[in-house]
Amino acid sequence: MKLSEFIELLKAEFMFVYGDVFRRKSLLLLIVIYPYMFTFFVLLLGSAMGSTQVFISRVGVDPVEFFIVASFVIIAVLSVTDDILWRPIYDENMGTLPYIISSPVSRIALYVSMPLPRLTITLTTGAATVLPVLTYYRGVEGVVMALIVIGMAAAGGLFFSTLAMLIMGAIYSMSGESWRVLNVLRPLLMILLGAFYPRYLMPLGARILSWVLPPSHPVAAIQLMLANGLSAEASTALMLLGVGAALAVLYAPLGRYAVLTWERRKLESGVTT
Repeated sequence: MKLSEFIELLKAEFMFVYGDVFRRKSLLLLIVIYPYMFTFFVLLLGSAMGSTQVFISRVGVDPVEFFIVASFVIIAVLSVTDDILWRPIYDENMGTLPYIISSPVSRIALYVSMPLPRLTITLTTGAATVLPVLTYYRGVEGVVMALIVIGMAAAGGLFFSTLAMLIMGAIYSMSGESWRVLNVLRPLLMILLGAFYPRYLMPLGARILSWVLPPSHPVAAIQLMLANGLSAEASTALMLLGVGAALAVLYAPLGRYAVLTWERRKLESGVTT
């Protein structure tokens, strides 16, 4: 696919998503306040069950910092997976699915461009969540840390796009376009990403499942830097980013095959409008 064609595809996605988001301005407000709401309720519940010092001794980070960053990262990653996993259901309900399936556009390009507009909106809101909190706790270093967290959250979201294609194609090929399956899968992904419950604290089976998710590696890198500082974990963070990128590339042909298999079965069964 030519670069100019990809830019046109990206432009169409941005117009579609930005038009919808700015029509519903309450969605922007919700994206901004969600990390604060989640952190407030977690701290409220946690303070009734134990001391914050216990949390710091186990995780190595103040719980306010940890959960603000974790909530933001989860929103960034899920903005990618939600767009890819739910878009076929939306397109089928809107009657546009037959036109998308019959289009000659590259499937990798299509599904990589889908989540980018919503991801850029989510990352922009990081300036209202991660940046002020980390600056308050860490000063000037917190500004640098916040920018790195936002960048790694973006990388984690993009790394998930190819695996999301694989999951979407496999689920829809086996069970059809079912939102019920996605509602079961989504919370499992939230847990296995390790944002709220660090991967090194998971049992072995869950840790292995978490390891095969590309965005779990940027998440682990963020947690290490929060706990030990930027300079101490820079090389480890770069290595984890490399592992996440390698997994994303590995899943790309599998994701493309899964999507094309689903589309072929959809054509054989007939696409309704």
